[in-house]
Amino acid sequence: MKFLEKTSKRNKIIFLLVIIFFFIMYVYMYKTAHSIRIRYITLEFEDLPISFDNIKLALAADMHAGIYIPESHIIRMSDLIMNNNPDIILFAGDYIYSAPHRFKYYNKKNTDKFSNGIKGLEAKYGKYAVLGNHDNWESREDVSNALYFNGFKVIDNNILFITNEIGEYISIGGVGDYLTDDVRFDIAVSNVKAEDFHIVISHEPNMPLKRAREGGYDKLIDFFFSGHTHGLQISFLPMSFWEAVNKNRKYPIFPAVYGLMNYGSIKLYITSGIGAVLLPFRLFAIPEIVIVTLKAKR
Repeated sequence: MKFLEKTSKRNKIIFLLVIIFFFIMYVYMYKTAHSIRIRYITLEFEDLPISFDNIKLALAADMHAGIYIPESHIIRMSDLIMNNNPDIILFAGDYIYSAPHRFKYYNKKNTDKFSNGIKGLEAKYGKYAVLGNHDNWESREDVSNALYFNGFKVIDNNILFITNEIGEYISIGGVGDYLTDDVRFDIAVSNVKAEDFHIVISHEPNMPLKRAREGGYDKLIDFFFSGHTHGLQISFLPMSFWEAVNKNRKYPIFPAVYGLMNYGSIKLYITSGIGAVLLPFRLFAIPEIVIVTLKAKR
């Protein structure tokens, strides 16, 4: 109180404005972290079979159900996905968050929140997922079981082929998280021909993409989907800036924090994710679901 009495009227006003500013920022960043937007993208591919023209992918990652993200937020994500009637659903890891890794703490209730939140998800050609670093740190077994229980196929270091009614196919491969698992592109692209349409999912984008290029696997990958970066989560520049920085480069500047870009011949999307870690805040990095419509280039 004595401090305020000795402070000039001008400084009191400045002090009050600073408090108001930080309160507004607190509310804005908290509300942003608990919002979800839908981003729509259309991509053309020469390798996509004509019979798969207009197939729709729903992409999401980094839900981090737990101390900051309630089950209701995951349910809302699932409702928004189903409102778009996807043909394939792809998840790119980090589904739970109990505490920062250094605390080595896991709460199974957070996996239950995630599992309950994705119960209503359905897709014509299936649901596929890889695990992230937080999933492996906390409970690989519980998170994998939650995904399997809800009809997802976990494809870390694996590959599968999706064949339609007329016998044409596309393929989806997954690699393990770079921080906590092996990254096996030799498996994730096995039996894929150069003329096939192939998708790869990875939780962390940076090192797997470098390994794909160094091993020549990038020539077999048409579309690569990843998460992990949260779009920085607290960014002092809009996401459109980060996307523009990398969009027209042959290879992105890493860390590639957000958006649609090219990596050599690969079309790449790194999502800002759904949840939050460390703090329950986001600045500019708006949580998102991405709906990608694939077109066959004629």
